[in-house]
Order: sequence, then structure tokens, then C-alpha cells
Amino acid sequence: MRARFLRGIAVAALAVVVALPGTATPAQAVVGVDKIKKVGEIAFSLFLDSRSGELTEQQLFEALQEFVGAVNEAEDAILSHLDAVAAAPWVGAAEHAILEVPSLPLLNEDALQDYALEVALHARQAKSVFDAVQSPVEADHLGFAIYSLYSVGLEARIAAGLGTATYLPNYRAAMQAIVDRLKPRCVPREGDMDWHPSIYHVVHECSTPHGTRTYVDYQVNGDWQQGPWSDAALEAAAGAGTSWEVARDALQRMNDEGV
Repeated sequence: MRARFLRGIAVAALAVVVALPGTATPAQAVVGVDKIKKVGEIAFSLFLDSRSGELTEQQLFEALQEFVGAVNEAEDAILSHLDAVAAAPWVGAAEHAILEVPSLPLLNEDALQDYALEVALHARQAKSVFDAVQSPVEADHLGFAIYSLYSVGLEARIAAGLGTATYLPNYRAAMQAIVDRLKPRCVPREGDMDWHPSIYHVVHECSTPHGTRTYVDYQVNGDWQQGPWSDAALEAAAGAGTSWEVARDALQRMNDEGV
């Protein structure tokens, strides 16, 4: 059985992400997207290390320290999205788990495993709400919550010594659902500028959860003033700062590792 002190570090790392109080503006949340993304990246890195062989206590301790730092940096951004969907039924269960956090470092390995299972339940509940909501804005907030909870759940399972064989397919399916629903859709149209033959002007209007984002291809006498935009570049630019971006990157990591 791993040392109780190490268990305390694990619990401290895992508890921060699902805390519920506090508010932040959408602008603050967008600024923190890279920090939220890092939480998932570190959790997945620990998964890869654990898959390659038995981790020593020191290696696990160092990995959890890194995770704690990443979560602390992303905390405000994550909480803003959780707060935005506070009416969702799964939030009440998550809040109850937070009330028990002070006692978690004193619990044995079985209790920590229960915590890991509880976080996984919150992630699945958030995914169910995501499937049901009509508002794309709410879906985007839920996308960040789902990404964060599944990342924490992965870290929790490894720290608790639980397997990931049944967890990872659900994790992947959740990320795929976010990508499929929130992927930017871009439509080009002719611009309104001078019809002179030397001018080429196309406007790309891209739908996002928070409204339309516009990008311009503008060429004069063969010289590009703005653009040109490729389909991939348009998609990446329009989706920046949304949960589509973090879910897309998570899927890419899974694909790269054959998970």
C-alpha cells in the first residue's frame, strides 16, 4: 500500500479541479484555455508512464506535484465554466464530494478508490447534460467541465491503482462528442469590396458556440493583403478558446498513442 502522505498529495491534486465556488467572466475563461489544456496533457502523460511499467513512489510523487501546479494555474478558468452550468444536476453531487475533501487525506486506499469512481460518475453525468442541452454556449461550458473532470478522473484512477481499460473508451467518446458538436463550420462568400479585376476578396464566416467569427482573403494585384486561409487554418482560428480546441487536442494525443 502506498504511503498515506503520498495519498494526501494525490487527493489534494485531484480535489482542486472539481471545486465549485467562484465566478469569472467568459473572457477570463478564454484566457485560461491553454492552462486547462495542460491539466489534461499532464494527466495523459502520467497515464503513459504508468502504462509502460510500475511507477515508483518517487515518480508518482513528482508527477502529482506537477499536476497540482497545473491545476492551480488553471483553477480560475475551470471554475468559471463549472459556475456557468451550476443548474445542472451533476453539480450538486460534485459539490457534495468537495465538502468531504478535508477528510480525504485521512482515508485509506479503498476510500481513495471510491473518490476516483465518484469523479468518473460526475464526468459521465456532465456528458449526459451536454447531450441534452440545446444552447451551444452551455454546451461549450460543459465541454470544458467534461474535459477537466475526465482528466481528473484519469489521474485519480492511476493514483488509486485502478485500471483504465473501461475508462478510456468513455473518455474518448466524450471528447469525440465535443469535437463533433462544436466543430466550427466555415462558409465563404464574395466580399463587398471594389469589383475591379485586380481585387480578390472573399469573406469566410465561421459559426462557433459564441457567435460568428469572420476571416478575410484579400488580394490586390496578386499580393495578399490578408489571407489566404486554408480550411484547417480557418477551423483552428475559429475554434480557438472553445472546448472544441481542448477536446480536439485530447483526441489527437489518444490517436498518436493508439489509445
